[in-house]
Amino acid sequence: MKSVLPAIALMLLASTTGAATLDLHGLKPEEVAIWAAPVEGSGELASLRADAAVNPASTMKLLTSWTALNRLKPGYRWTTRLVSAAPLENGVLQGDLVWVGAGDPRFSTANLQELLRGLRQRGVQRIDGRLLLDKSAFSSIGTAENFAGDEGKSFTVEPDTHLTGLKVAWLRFFNDANGARVVLDPPLAGVSLQARLSSAGGSAACPDVRQWVQIRQQGGQVEVSGKLPSACDGSQAYVNVLEHNEFAAQSFAALWAELGGSGPQGVALAPAPAGARTLAQFQSEPLTVALNDINKYSNNTMARTVYLTLGREEGGSDTPAAAQRAVRRLLAEQHISDEALVLENGCGLSRRERVSARLLGQVLLNAARGPYAGELLASLPVASEDGTLKRRFASIGPRLRMKTGTLKDVKALAGYWQAADGRRLAIVAIINSPRALAMGPALDGIVADLIHRFDRSAPDSSQLAPAEAIMQP
Repeated sequence: MKSVLPAIALMLLASTTGAATLDLHGLKPEEVAIWAAPVEGSGELASLRADAAVNPASTMKLLTSWTALNRLKPGYRWTTRLVSAAPLENGVLQGDLVWVGAGDPRFSTANLQELLRGLRQRGVQRIDGRLLLDKSAFSSIGTAENFAGDEGKSFTVEPDTHLTGLKVAWLRFFNDANGARVVLDPPLAGVSLQARLSSAGGSAACPDVRQWVQIRQQGGQVEVSGKLPSACDGSQAYVNVLEHNEFAAQSFAALWAELGGSGPQGVALAPAPAGARTLAQFQSEPLTVALNDINKYSNNTMARTVYLTLGREEGGSDTPAAAQRAVRRLLAEQHISDEALVLENGCGLSRRERVSARLLGQVLLNAARGPYAGELLASLPVASEDGTLKRRFASIGPRLRMKTGTLKDVKALAGYWQAADGRRLAIVAIINSPRALAMGPALDGIVADLIHRFDRSAPDSSQLAPAEAIMQP
């Protein structure tokens, strides 16, 4: 039986039902901030501590995504270039090659390989000069302070102008007639891989190869040990190795060698010289593709990179500060108060970032009523179907799309519900409490209750929207 205490008098301002209470499912009022309002119409459905400054965790990515769609536009692309001022004679580039990094958040080793194929097609076979990394796209990358205990984990990888494959190398596992073994892809010269693997035989399943092997990593040393079942043949796991410049340069060298190229002669950091000509370039997929990865899978590195791209396009000598200006300027233009806003890196991987539930909710309303509503909606996890909501809200289903957020002491949800009649509800619910991680079910319960209250105000069935029209981005 539910206790009486959690049924706090949260004022629900729906005009048809008047004031009511919302069950907080065991949360104390001071532990949660809630805001909900219909997209169509005016007024608020619910508001509790909606103006309190709270840590939003990864729901902060919604603010960065909204700003990017409005400032960069959905079709924005990043262009990575290889340039040189040196002469090219008989297949030999007689001087330095400059890799001009663009801060492409999705730039992969496959993209780098395509870029290098373009260099070969240009006629370059040997690089007699250095590989220079031009990092001028970002003046600095900003911070994500107080995550030292998570160093080396993929979600803490910092953004970079030369981000390649999210700075992870892949361990590819094989168990066939040639025995159990593992290879590093790409084969980075600065990484030593030591393996002690044997075949376990049998018919055991291998949903995750890490269940069967131990992976230890320190700096450029990777050790793998264990017994592989036959089902692990073809499995893979990633390791976060090296720092950005080393990873980029060594990936370049490995892939260039695979293509039959030779050189370069060392690596350095330097801007492209005046008059350098483009020898090869790679253009990314549109911004919307990056936003799908960012919001559905809560990719911190990509989100921080998009945030810095906002700063680069805004202009100024300090990229993170310029990114913050871009966000605040758009809020001001849309008459949304930024009083509660504290920005560190725009992705929510932060102990310092703050928003109010009302601010985030008003951003959701503005987005839903604006020209890029479909693009933002399409990037959000679909309840019970994909992303970080794949295993949540099974009883509610795909008409709910929300960005999730999780940190120590933080649990958050922000997004949209679409009723059967097509009406939409913007919802923000954020827990800030030492109990946050244990109170995930309470958060889901609050969202479900808001949905049910909203649905009870639905018109008669003759006004319902056809099923195929529901939640179309």
